[in-house]
Order: sequence, then structure tokens, then C-alpha cells
Amino acid sequence: FSVEVPADVPLAFQAVDAEGRSELNEMSWIYVRPGEVRSCTGCHEPRRAAPPADRQFSETFRTRPLKLLDKGEPHRWRGNNSGVSGMMDLQFERFRETASLNLYRDTGTTLEPGRAEVAAWAEKLESDDEAVRISAANRLAIFRDRTAAPALAEALQDPVREVRVAAAMALAACGTRDSVPPLLDLLEDPAPDVPQAAAVALENLTGYAVPVDHPPTLGARRRQAATWRAWLNENSWPEIEAALVERIASDDRVEQRRAIVTLGHIGGDAARAALRAYVAREKDNNPYPPFVNNNRTDNFTFGADSPLNPRTLQAATRALGFLNDTEAVPLLGEILAEHTDPVHGNLFLAEAAVEALGWIGSPEAETLLIETFAQLGCYADYVGWYSDHPALYACHSSPVHARIIEALDRIGSTRAGDIVPHIIRSIPTDPDRALFIETDTYELLAGRVIRRSGRGDELIATCLAILGDPEAEASDELREAVSTTVNAWAGHPCRENRAAHVLASICRDPRYAPAVRAAYERYLAKPEEIFPRKINDPPVFEVRLPPRHWVLFYLGRALGNLGDASAVEMLLSTLAPSLNEARHGRPDPAEPNIHLLQMEATPCWRAAAAWALGKIGDSSAVPVLLEAAVNLENAVDTRYAAAEALVRIGDPESVPAIEEIAAHHPEVSTRRKLLEACP
Repeated sequence: FSVEVPADVPLAFQAVDAEGRSELNEMSWIYVRPGEVRSCTGCHEPRRAAPPADRQFSETFRTRPLKLLDKGEPHRWRGNNSGVSGMMDLQFERFRETASLNLYRDTGTTLEPGRAEVAAWAEKLESDDEAVRISAANRLAIFRDRTAAPALAEALQDPVREVRVAAAMALAACGTRDSVPPLLDLLEDPAPDVPQAAAVALENLTGYAVPVDHPPTLGARRRQAATWRAWLNENSWPEIEAALVERIASDDRVEQRRAIVTLGHIGGDAARAALRAYVAREKDNNPYPPFVNNNRTDNFTFGADSPLNPRTLQAATRALGFLNDTEAVPLLGEILAEHTDPVHGNLFLAEAAVEALGWIGSPEAETLLIETFAQLGCYADYVGWYSDHPALYACHSSPVHARIIEALDRIGSTRAGDIVPHIIRSIPTDPDRALFIETDTYELLAGRVIRRSGRGDELIATCLAILGDPEAEASDELREAVSTTVNAWAGHPCRENRAAHVLASICRDPRYAPAVRAAYERYLAKPEEIFPRKINDPPVFEVRLPPRHWVLFYLGRALGNLGDASAVEMLLSTLAPSLNEARHGRPDPAEPNIHLLQMEATPCWRAAAAWALGKIGDSSAVPVLLEAAVNLENAVDTRYAAAEALVRIGDPESVPAIEEIAAHHPEVSTRRKLLEACP
């Protein structure tokens, strides 16, 4: 393959299957400078090496590189667990989906069911911006929702090659029987990588592969298409389904999995019955040892043919959901009863059962999801099962918890009132790595499920009361839930920290803007806190995080989410140069604390203020944001957030000043963000 990528951005390769699920991950990074051409000959080869001349794949370089330029509205997620190096390949899938930052839209007070996301992204396939069309197709591939298939089939006719490739690959994950004819037509596309993508999708949707003659000329592709059409003419869909059902019993685990995945796209009653029988037979064959004393390790890496690989059973379980098999609900309930214990359960299987129930979406499925969530333990105990470092258990979401919340949101459940305290306690406290300013997917969906339950106002009042609002009345039950936090090595969040965090996750009602603003003013007036972060000092691992900066960080996020124009002047005051993060000094470069960059107590709460100004969109903030973006005494987070805010505001009169700053800005990340504001 040959691709064009953004310059000066760290890149890693990942091999995925046709469903977009990770198979193999590169654990190192490469990058290119502007105008540079590089090739990769292997993870352990010299970084500057290029393939020997007699081994070059010349056909690749006769094709225009496919543009993968990170434009439009790309999916974003939390990255690698920095405490662990050679992780399981499945970890990356978890980060991409249950640690997503923007998989779902923040629709404010509008509470559409989660399934509305698919319709919204399908509509963006018709955008005038080709980069948006590409990212829409990529986003639909992540949802794997079969209702997206008709819109993606239309996108196969897009004039832009990258859109056609993205749509074909998305159909590999979202396609149905009706997707096959338009994909066959795409095999004759003159751009070589478009038929390549179509062939991947066709193999996944039919369970049948037709090799292409080498070199893969247009004539060779036409012969490939003719062979496929002939095969489909000779085999009806019921016959294809029956053959795939027989392959479920194959001794070849790879062949078995391929058949099961395909049945999840094109199966009917025969497939439902066969898949139910397979899952019932295999669900208790748990190949994983009990999880005790943090014993999940990086040794749990496995190929497709390994008995430790959970993919086949996961695919069969998910397929029951994709095929809307309501008869499978009791079976899925048995799985959740048996496999949600983080010591003895198979959490990979439990996740898949939850996903299936969410796709089925019946009242019985909804009841089962709610009852299961109420019985789950502390989310951090589940995180450890997935091989995270103990230092970071508190920082990551539990996939089982996350999948249930996602399923309830997709259903549009209004019955989650009884589990609201459990949902609150399941939101990761995240006092350490990857603390992003925006509300992430877990926080967003948790907030939506709580608001639909009818307990949103009660929870907001409780959070405001904890933050010192004399007019707010707290619920004892919800106060206890908000006060329950999990320690990480970086520190233990206090109740005030948590109240601001939960408030920012749930509050989208402008009626509460004055109360949130008043809370921000109260904490802004508090004395500054001294919190020495010493990376190699074990006693620090047990400290209680001081509240002021954390509360200001989360309340800044809340004001941005509310779009509170009345907060602009107050937020601008926090970006005064005299409040820069380096004013307390910088650590000694010879010590481990150099990772902190400056000695200001974390988090960078002023970054949240800059981000909020961008969300509010008031152009009067532009001069202050320009100064904040260029001031090297500010933290990197604050400079970047100021640049992002300038992009959001989109003030045309500020473009010349932004261009001048970007031309000389020493930070690649901030410079790249600033340039997004320039036409």
C-alpha cells in the first residue's frame, strides 16, 4: 500500500480484519517530514532502511498514494496505556471504541436515541466537503450498524477515490446481502485501491474469495467480477447461508470465524438457530485463568488460531444481536450471569453479549441490561482484567460497564433511574494520564442515560450542593455515589473534584448556567494550592488531590458545554499572562519530574477556560487567545487549547495574525492547530 499522511505526526501501523477489529499492532512509531517519502520494511529493521530494489512492490508506487490526512471530522480516542508496552492486540480495539473521545455527538439537551448517530453520519456522506464524507464513512464503519448500508452503497459512486475506498471498507463492517451488487460493480473501478477495498468487503459479506490475476489490471478486475457474479448466479442466498452454517463446525478456527462473521451480515433463521447452538455450547469454555493479584499480563497475546483468542465466540454472540435474534435473549442473560465476575468470568464474552442485547433492543433485553449493571462491581476491578497497569486502573473505563451504557443509550432507555448511583460510580476518575478537556464518550453517554432516567435535575442539584451552592438540595443517595472515588497512583480525587466532574458530564441545560458560573467564581477566589507531583515518590501515590484546580478544570468544561456567553469575561481573566503555569518554576531536567514540564499543580485548568471560550464562540476573546497561544510560559495544554478555540471561533479578521504566529511557532501540535483556522 501507499498512503499520504500528515507530516510531523507520530504514526503506528495496525493490521485489522474486515470488521475493523485489530489483529496485530506495531508497538513503535514512525513519522515523515514535509515532502518526505518513507517505507517500512519491518518493526525490527533499521529506521532509515528502504526495501532492496529487487523486492520493491512497484505496482504500489504506480498508484497515487491514498490520502489519509486526518481531516474532516475524524474519530479520536485515548491512546496506548503508557504503563504497559507489548499489550494484547485487543487492547487497541478497546481504546478505540470504549475509550473514544468523540464517537457520539454531544447534542446538548436533545436526547435522541444512540441509533440516531448512524442517521446523522449517513447524512454527512452527502456533505460538500470531501474530508467530511471520508470521515463519515469511517465513522459508520466503527458503528457496524446494518442500517447504514444503503447510504454507504450510494457513496460507492462518489467522485472522490478516498470516499469510495472508505465506503467500501465500511460496507465490509456494515453491509448486508443488498450491498453485494454495488460492490461487484466497484471491482471495475479504474483506481486500483478501490477494487481492492471492494474485494475485502465482498469476501466478508459472502464468505467467498476470488483471487485477482497479477498484476491487478482493470481487465483482471473485470475477470474477477465476472467470476464472482457467476458464483452468485450458481448459489442462492439460502444455499450460501446453509454452506456457511456447515462451516461453523470446521476444525479450522480461522475458517470457522470467517463463516460466523459472514453469517452476522447475511444470515436468516438457519443462521440464528446455528449461532445460538454454537454460543450455548461454547459459552462456558473459559480459557482464561482466574484474575488474582493483578495477574493479567502482556503474555496474553494470541493469533487467530489460538484457543485463547476470543474473537470467534465474540463474533457468534454479536451476530445474534446483528440478526435481531430475540430468541437469544435468555441465552445472553445466562452469559451475563456467568461471566461478569472479574475474577472468574470471561469478560470478552460478556462484552459481546451486552452488545448483542443492545442491537436486539427489546424490552426484555433492556431489563436484562439494567439488572446486570446493578450487579456489577467497581469498574477498576474490571479494568485490571484487561492487563492495564495497576497505577492506571482508576483512569480507564470498564468495557462491560461502557457497553451496557452504550446499549441503553442506543435503545433510548428511560428506565435507568434505579442504577443512576451505579452509573455515577462507574465513571473513571482519571486523575492522571490523558485527561482531555472535552467530555469523552463514556461521560457523555452516562450523562444522557441519566438525563433520560428522569434523575438529571436531582443529580445536578446534588453536585451543586457539594460545590457549596446554598440554594441546591442534595440527595443523600446521589451524594454518596458522587463521593465514591477510586485512587490512582497520581492521587485520589476528593468529593468536590468528583462533583464538578459529574456535573460537567451531565449538565446541558442553560437554566443551570448561573449556578455553574457562581461555583466557578467561588473556586476562582480560593487560595492557590501547592501540590508537589513527584513521580518517583511513593507516598504521593496516596495523597488526596486538592480541589481548586480540578474543580475549575471541570467547571470550565461545563461552561463550555453550556455555551454560557455570560462567562466570557470571567474566563478571559483566567488567561492573564501573570497566571501562566510556569510562574511557580520548572522541574530540574535531570530529575524524573521533568515530565511535568512545569511545577503548577495539575490539571491545567486554564486550558479548560480557553477551550470553553472556543465552545462559546465569542470573537471578543480572540486577542486574549492569540496571546495565550504564543506565550511559552503557558503550559502546552493551554497554548493548544487557545489555538483550538481560535479555530472554533473562526474569526476571519484574525487570520493574518494567526498565520503570522503559526509561521514561527516552535510547537508542531499548536502550529498545526493554528493553521486549521487559515483558509
